[in-house]
Amino acid sequence: MRNRAGYICTVLLVVILLPECLSIDQETRISCFILGKVQASLCPFTSYFQEDPLFVYSLEPIPSGLTNEERRRYDRQYFPRTRSILVDSIDMMFFSDARVQHFMPRQFSDLDYAFRDAGMPSYWSFGPAWIQAIEPTILYQLLPVSEYDFYFHKNWKVVFREGRDPVLTPFKALGMEKVQGDAYAKMVPRPGAEIWADMEPVDFPWLVSWEPGGSNPGIAWVCGDEFNQQWWALTPGSRHMNPYAIDMTTNMILYSLGRDLVRDIQARRAARELLSTFKAQKLLILSMIEWADSFGANVLPVSSDLTDLEADVEESTSHYLNQEYTASITLMDALDTRVVEITREAVRLKDEALFWVFLSEWLAVTSATLLSGIVVWTLMVRRRLYRSVTTTRMTRNR
Repeated sequence: MRNRAGYICTVLLVVILLPECLSIDQETRISCFILGKVQASLCPFTSYFQEDPLFVYSLEPIPSGLTNEERRRYDRQYFPRTRSILVDSIDMMFFSDARVQHFMPRQFSDLDYAFRDAGMPSYWSFGPAWIQAIEPTILYQLLPVSEYDFYFHKNWKVVFREGRDPVLTPFKALGMEKVQGDAYAKMVPRPGAEIWADMEPVDFPWLVSWEPGGSNPGIAWVCGDEFNQQWWALTPGSRHMNPYAIDMTTNMILYSLGRDLVRDIQARRAARELLSTFKAQKLLILSMIEWADSFGANVLPVSSDLTDLEADVEESTSHYLNQEYTASITLMDALDTRVVEITREAVRLKDEALFWVFLSEWLAVTSATLLSGIVVWTLMVRRRLYRSVTTTRMTRNR
C-alpha cells in the first residue's frame, strides 16, 4: 500500500512539474522580477505573467508602512544576493511603486550596473511618494522623467504617437485608444526621452522611455497612471475591460529585449486562452484525482493519460513561444476530445469514491439508528430486563 501511495504521489508530481521540465528551451521564456506593490489587484503584470506561458517571474513585496529593517528582511528573502545572479537570472525588472530608499549601497550599485552596463530593461510605475523613494538615490538618474506629480483625477484616453516603432500602434485598430482611465500623473520627460503615447484631453505624456548612459544600457520605461485600475481592467470580479493590455505589455517587453514583436495579436490571444483553459482543467482533474486516491480509487490510468496529454500540450506551448500560433491552436483543438474524456473519467472516479463514502456513512447512521431503536424498545417498551415486584408502602409502627 505504501508503494502504491508513493507511486501515485510521483505521478502527480510529474504531471504538475512537467511543463518546466520538457523540451521547451528555457531561454525562450522571459524571466521578470517585480518589486513593490506586487498584488494582482494593484499590479496587472503579476496576473499577466501568471496567464502567459512566455513569462516566468518572481516577486518581492515592498509594501508601505514598514520600517527599513522590515523591508531589508524582505530583501534577504527575495532580492538577488549577488550581481551575477541579478544579471544572469533576470531579463527585465518592474518597479510597482516600490519604496527602495532602504536598499543598501551594494543593491543600488548592482541595479545601476544592470541598467547601464548589462543591458537590462526596466519598467517604473510610481505613486504619490515616488520622490522620497527615488530622488535621493542613483536610480533617479536612470529615469527618463525629471518630474512626476501624482495623483490627479480626470477622465482620459491614450493616444499612441505615430512614427514610432510598431510596439503600441498595432493596438489602435483593436480599440485600445477608446479605453478610458480616470487617474494620472503629470510627467516631465527629460531631454532625449521618447514619448510613445499621450493622455487626451489632459495633454500629458502617458508612456516615456529612453536608454540611460552606459556601456550597454537597457531601455527604461515610465508610465503616467500607476496602473490605473480603470484602464488596466483591475476591477475585482469583472471581465477584462482592456483585453489586449497583456499583449501590449508583451510587445513592450519583447521590444525592450530586442526580440521579434507579436506578429498576430488575435491568434496569440486565441492560443493563450486555449492554453489557460487547459491549465484550469488540469488543476480540476488533479484535484479530483487526488481526492479519489485518498479513498483508495485506482487513479493510475487517469494519471498516465494526463501525463501523456501534457506532453502534447507542451508541444503546443512550444509553438506559442515561437509565435507559431496557428499550429498551437490546431494542436490544442485536436486535444479537446482527450481532455473531455480524461475529465469524464476523473469525475467518474470521484463519483464512485463519493458513492462509497455516502454508503458507508449511511450504513453507519442506519446501524446506529437500528441499534438505538432496539435498545429503546427492549428497555423502555417491552421492559424484558425489568423484574416485577410487589407494591410496598410505608407503615407507621404503633
